[in-house]
Amino acid sequence: MTQVARNRRRPAAAALLCAVVVAGGTGDGAAAVAGPRPGPAEAAQRLPSRVDALYGQASRASARYEAARRKAAHQRAAVARVQRAVSRGHKRLDALHELLGSVARSQYRHGGWALGTRLVLSRSPESLLERLRAQRQGDHAFQRLLRTTKTTQRRLQRNRARAHRVLELLKENAARQRDAKDTVERRLAEARRKLARAEAARKAREAATAGPVLRAARSAAAGSSDGCPVGEPPGGGADSGATWVRPVRNYTLSAGFASSGARWSNGHTGQDFAVPTGTPVHAVGKGTVDSVECGGPFGNQIVVRHPNGYYTQYAHLSQIQTRRGAHVAAGEQIGLSGSTGNSTGPHLHFEVRLTPQVGSAVEPVRWLRDRGVRV
Repeated sequence: MTQVARNRRRPAAAALLCAVVVAGGTGDGAAAVAGPRPGPAEAAQRLPSRVDALYGQASRASARYEAARRKAAHQRAAVARVQRAVSRGHKRLDALHELLGSVARSQYRHGGWALGTRLVLSRSPESLLERLRAQRQGDHAFQRLLRTTKTTQRRLQRNRARAHRVLELLKENAARQRDAKDTVERRLAEARRKLARAEAARKAREAATAGPVLRAARSAAAGSSDGCPVGEPPGGGADSGATWVRPVRNYTLSAGFASSGARWSNGHTGQDFAVPTGTPVHAVGKGTVDSVECGGPFGNQIVVRHPNGYYTQYAHLSQIQTRRGAHVAAGEQIGLSGSTGNSTGPHLHFEVRLTPQVGSAVEPVRWLRDRGVRV
């Protein structure tokens, strides 16, 4: 998972589990970042075909959700532009109507531009010609004013219709987003149920075939726990005024989203940042710590829930410096990088998800860039 190469942008047809589908591995302090040579801890664990298919469906639904989200952002920008145009049109039309009213009142007060009135009031032919010329200029100006008013009215009607169409498209797109997320949650829930049943059946088979001494040893091993390496929060460290930040600093991008290889059942679900053990890890945005877990393929990991509905995961940590339920700020230090779990060397596995569960990942680098963070 620490393959040092620039992030490969191959499309994620089924960007699924990375460490979840591989066996548990090395402890913290493994060898420094190496090439693509997979060790025993990187051996892939195959999922049942039905479960694998469910994760594939969830991954594709996650991609549809992200595509709909980006489209919705463009549609909201279009709605804002059209609404500004409608507002300007209203103001211009109000000003034109006021000007037309002023001209009409002036004509009423002065008897308009009737030729008989001009002949009576004229003292000489030159005065009459001057008055007729002024009349023609006034007629032209009035006609231009009328045409401008009609053009503004038509443009305003078109902008109103366009705003209505874009709003309808935005509503349809929002419905697609909801459907995609519902699909993700249903498929992942079904996959978890099938995995739980498969694991229960496996344990039952092992218990039936194992001898009493072996069963006692396994029971003792299952009941023991070394606990999580939790350290004191360093305090401060948040980036003042920043909304979104990088999870680590001074890094090298290694395995990217949807990278393929023997280590992953289908595709890598996050972005790996190659950094030395003990590098500070920061929350990319404000949120609440949803879970803190130790052991398993991801090793020591933290999942943060953000107000925008997304979740971010920070895995393979050497130390955790926060707790479940804690409120964190953008840039706040929450742990130290390491190589726990299924890892060939020190790095941070960073993931962005639609749900707290593995299998709902979206492309993290683009997600950060959409929020103004250059990675």
